[in-house]
Amino acid sequence: MQTATPFRWLAALVLWLGPLLAAHATHILGGDISYSPVASTTAGVPRYHVTTRLYRDPTLAQQHTAQIVFSRGGCGSAAATGSFTLTVVRSQVISTYSLGCSPTVFSYEVIPFETDVDLPAGQWTITVTEYNRAASIQNLVNSVTTSFYVSTYLDNTLTGQNASPRFLSTLLPYLCNELAQRYSFSAFDSDGDSLVYQFRQPEQSTQPMLPPASPYGCGTAIAGTLSPHFQLNAATGALTALPLPVQQGRYAMAARVSEYRRLNGSWQLIGYVTRDITYLAVGSLNQTPRFTALRLNGATTTQPLGQTIGVQPGQAVSLALDAADPDAGQTLRFESQAPSIIPGLSLQTTGATSALLTWQVPATLPPGRYTATVAVLDNGCPNASEEYTFSFLVAAQPLATRADRSLEVAAYPTPFREQVQFTTAPHQAVILVDALGREVARLTSAANGLVRWQPAATVPAGLYIARSATSGQPLARLLHVE
Repeated sequence: MQTATPFRWLAALVLWLGPLLAAHATHILGGDISYSPVASTTAGVPRYHVTTRLYRDPTLAQQHTAQIVFSRGGCGSAAATGSFTLTVVRSQVISTYSLGCSPTVFSYEVIPFETDVDLPAGQWTITVTEYNRAASIQNLVNSVTTSFYVSTYLDNTLTGQNASPRFLSTLLPYLCNELAQRYSFSAFDSDGDSLVYQFRQPEQSTQPMLPPASPYGCGTAIAGTLSPHFQLNAATGALTALPLPVQQGRYAMAARVSEYRRLNGSWQLIGYVTRDITYLAVGSLNQTPRFTALRLNGATTTQPLGQTIGVQPGQAVSLALDAADPDAGQTLRFESQAPSIIPGLSLQTTGATSALLTWQVPATLPPGRYTATVAVLDNGCPNASEEYTFSFLVAAQPLATRADRSLEVAAYPTPFREQVQFTTAPHQAVILVDALGREVARLTSAANGLVRWQPAATVPAGLYIARSATSGQPLARLLHVE
């Protein structure tokens, strides 16, 4: 097992603990808010279970309450009648995560705050603000003078009741040297809604740093840049670190998951959730373990990890996973929080370098595209890890029991309005057809394989399929909205 030098660990300690020793101490490392419908207690008024998760430094005094703001129709002075705040006592279940080092430089807590609330029909923005962010966040300007602000949105005038997407993983990223590493912002939506992932600039409250007399502040972007180290897959929420030179220190990263549903013939935004986290870039000799192979439903032959897997409601599917670590003598372990969120999903360790992910798809699960995350971690100091995002296509019609090889490309954005793009083979002729198989456009991919389509204003909203002009093979689904 490879370890870092004492000097490097001293530097890491200063990077992690230094801001805590400053005049503006902080405990917040991230947070998100989700909601799900529960039985109504007032006739005609939808009721929801709201969960706020805060990521905290465990070395400081524990936080027992959080103030959750429910703004109806807007925020700030625009908040409509019916807006309110709740002081929520933390749940007793507090999860502590450690990356195997002592002292606890790479440890953090995930604290849930849960409550049930009535939310009459309206456009609701649910927020939490904490005071303040850490000092010296590299990609934010003067971060110590900013607050931590995260929001979630629900429009139950369109849907009556709706469950928000729920993030599948609480594994916070950290970057080690200049290695490409995988993490995930992937989420599960029990209603089968169409999800779109996008980076957001971290936000602060428009209210002053000290607790305000009026809590209905809005969010405003903090001066700085988006996370410089990661790419975000707009279709799956998978995060891939870029193998670039990394300046050691703290960084902030935020992403929003917007959910769309087809209502009265058009796609409508019915909600979103936001996740805002802080991650650490350090120097270490410990290398990242990798997933190396996937075997589907007991097959003896392997297949690419990144392919979409087709399955029917009520059907079971199993993924046998193999992993390896480039550092000799290290012990691997497999982890996933997805089984606590996705019904019927389970993860079992089957060997020193293998695990089995099984999904008994509920018969009532709406057709759609779903993801599940699994992480492999080593026992180095700090533990290096790869968190992989696996994609499933749940469809009512019979599907093959192998990976769906027909739609291997993710289009961005999904859905789209003015323009959409995807990648295929270089200089490939592409035909776009509508749901009835009628040709609507012919394109040719660029030298790097990139295909861009900007439909004319007369092209109606709907689902379009990109196909190879030579083989007819489907390449991507393109969801056009008004």
